[in-house]
Amino acid sequence: MYIRKVQKKNQGSQKIYEYLHLIENVRTENGPRQKLILNLGNIDIPEDNYKELANCIEGFLVGQKNLVSPDPIIEKIARKAIKRIFDKRSKEEAASTLDQRCVSNSERNFRVIDISSTESGVLRTIGPEYVCHKMWQELCFDEILLNAGVSRFTLPIMETLVIGRLVDPGSELHTFQWAENRSAIYELTEKTNFPSLSSLYRAGDLLFKHKEALESNLSRQEKNLFSLQEKMCFFDLTNTYFEGELKGNSKAKLGRSKEKRSDCKLLTLALIIDEDGFAKYSHLFPGNQYEGKTLKEMIECLEKARSDLGKGQTIIMDAGISSEENIAYLRKKELHYIVVKRGMSGFSIEDTKTMKAIKKNDKGDIEVEVKRKEDAIDAFLLCRSKSRMQRDFLIRTNQENLFVERLEWVLPNIDVFRYT
Repeated sequence: MYIRKVQKKNQGSQKIYEYLHLIENVRTENGPRQKLILNLGNIDIPEDNYKELANCIEGFLVGQKNLVSPDPIIEKIARKAIKRIFDKRSKEEAASTLDQRCVSNSERNFRVIDISSTESGVLRTIGPEYVCHKMWQELCFDEILLNAGVSRFTLPIMETLVIGRLVDPGSELHTFQWAENRSAIYELTEKTNFPSLSSLYRAGDLLFKHKEALESNLSRQEKNLFSLQEKMCFFDLTNTYFEGELKGNSKAKLGRSKEKRSDCKLLTLALIIDEDGFAKYSHLFPGNQYEGKTLKEMIECLEKARSDLGKGQTIIMDAGISSEENIAYLRKKELHYIVVKRGMSGFSIEDTKTMKAIKKNDKGDIEVEVKRKEDAIDAFLLCRSKSRMQRDFLIRTNQENLFVERLEWVLPNIDVFRYT
């Protein structure tokens, strides 16, 4: 094997492109010929290293370690070339499978191999990928995306991006390196001819473009697969921050960060899940979104995505969302609801003395006790939990200690600081 530099020029252009070809001399019936093994592309290495690179690739192919280059850059290029050669050979063998089935056993070429003499070259994971691949098929993602107008050639990249986030979460760059070097995912998804980092970014944008169709069909498929009851819908919001100005993102806004990073622009995520933890619908809001204004839009979008939802379900939300306006909206929609009310909400001190214990520990100590009241419309439940009381006590104690430490840092001359 040897490497030859070739120059090409596109028609109508004066720019000259240079490529490196991996060539092998072969004997044919018509005499010796030069066979193109692989187009290595535009690789920037000195011409003096061409022979070393060719020997390194040949060493990997035939298993001669003495031919492997000590130069890490040459070895890295050679390993990538070997991977492409193996991929090319596997496709050629797959194409000739039908012809081989027609050949009798007597005409086939069998060889005896000493298994103890074999060794693994490139180790890749396939177990978790296979499980995710089967779930991808069970959830009919390919059919959903094809019906949405996605090209069949893009499906392997989209599946690789999704499975990568499940098996080895990370950025698109991390997923690209995982798929290329550590995973056998392409053995399952039918690798495209030219996978690249840019193709993963485009696949992510395309997945988000078809979010509504994906979530709607996914929700239905999950209900059928797992026999979900979907009687309760838990609704809440969270946000995450970005480092940078994000001038091109209209939803990135300054607001109250739940990660204590109000100095950065935020993005708000609203999510509805059922009682089994399966997501029903999600939506991205601006970072300064007022929580109480999101419920109506989320319920309407959920009904649009799943017409069978929004009828008889119980909506569960926290005090930040349970405004009087939202409660009135849920009543109008004839939806049940469970919300958190601030304060005692009509309960008196005497009510706390007549609470009913509903949970005790092995020692007989009361763990949870409740008191119920009703009016013409709603039922109110006052709850008291021993573990919650202990948790609140520890939170207050830690806050007090932190407050005192800060005061001692600001006012080091104060020996004793008391407050009520």
